[in-house]
Amino acid sequence: MTTPVRDGPDLFRIAERLNPKRAFLFVSTILGRHIPVDPAKHRAVLQQLADGVLTHLLPGPVFVMGFAETAVGIGAGVFDCLRMADPDRDMGYLTTTRFAPAGAREWFRIEESHSHAVDHLIFEPAPGVLHHGPDATLVIVDDEATTGATFAKLAAGLKAQGLSFGRLVLVTLTDWSDGKAGDAVGGIFKDADIFSVTAQNGTWSWSPDRTKTPRALPGACDPSVAAWVPDAAQEFAAPRLGLSSREDRQSGEDILSSLQQNGLEWPSTGDRILVVGAGEHVWQPMLAAEALRERGFYTRFITTTRSPILPGDTIRHKLSFPDHYGQGFWMYMHNVVPSDWDRILFFTETGADGLCDTLLSALGQIDVIDGIGAISVLKPMEGKP
Repeated sequence: MTTPVRDGPDLFRIAERLNPKRAFLFVSTILGRHIPVDPAKHRAVLQQLADGVLTHLLPGPVFVMGFAETAVGIGAGVFDCLRMADPDRDMGYLTTTRFAPAGAREWFRIEESHSHAVDHLIFEPAPGVLHHGPDATLVIVDDEATTGATFAKLAAGLKAQGLSFGRLVLVTLTDWSDGKAGDAVGGIFKDADIFSVTAQNGTWSWSPDRTKTPRALPGACDPSVAAWVPDAAQEFAAPRLGLSSREDRQSGEDILSSLQQNGLEWPSTGDRILVVGAGEHVWQPMLAAEALRERGFYTRFITTTRSPILPGDTIRHKLSFPDHYGQGFWMYMHNVVPSDWDRILFFTETGADGLCDTLLSALGQIDVIDGIGAISVLKPMEGKP
């Protein structure tokens, strides 16, 4: 059963992408991946999704999973809303990733066949994160569902680890599967009930123009820095080993307080502030943007991405630059005009010295917050500190 929590055409726009497997993309207007979003509107949709999930939970614990890179943040957001709504229940959140943290044990991996980056790594969760059993609910969060194949691969991977769940809830911003997503996972945990919660559902079909040559994915680029290895213990990082409701919840105010203690120059009244996350590093930047908005600042949130999209009506501005992870792939920032902003706060798990000159020159003066919370103010023509 699919439960739509919101309906309306404002949730997405269409764009063309450089991918011969699927040449179009539904660009979410509230995700904050390709279009700067008001963090209050982003939170509102997360809350609506979580409210839908709450109606389907079994009495026992909850295990939430999200997908890199697009759904790392909304997965964490749905988990965050669930834990605040039901603080006495055991819950955990884990995301897939494309980076291996130092010392972490790989649990299993899956492939997302239609993606621009197919590999998903899943690492053994930290204590208190994993919950399963006949009275447990598995909640899987993604930005969209088309066939349910990626949901099914993740569910099969969890079952192969010996896990069981009494209920599965599939959560999406847009569900185009017409029930196929639920069917795809239904045969994996055979005794589990299957429910779907979405902000918008429908169907689509497309036929490729055979007279056109499919656009190839962008090739690799020369690594501009040494290969980066995540440190799961650092202060600012994607939750690759998970989040647990048994631990204290981190708020945006916590993050702002830490940044001020580390020397962040406080914005001036009336400043327009853009908060930028990098790749999988989404949730903490979103919390910071949310706290700034709650303090009365005009604030928007967006992240860089590996998703190769063509400019057009939806993607009005596009910046391409080499990744700062030392892996040799292109990254992109969409719909950001630096002159529209008085302050740009750029969160990166890597050091500031990994950001390439192309990115720095395009953005102008920015405050860079790295993985250990150190702050660097980078100005045009100065380069890296």
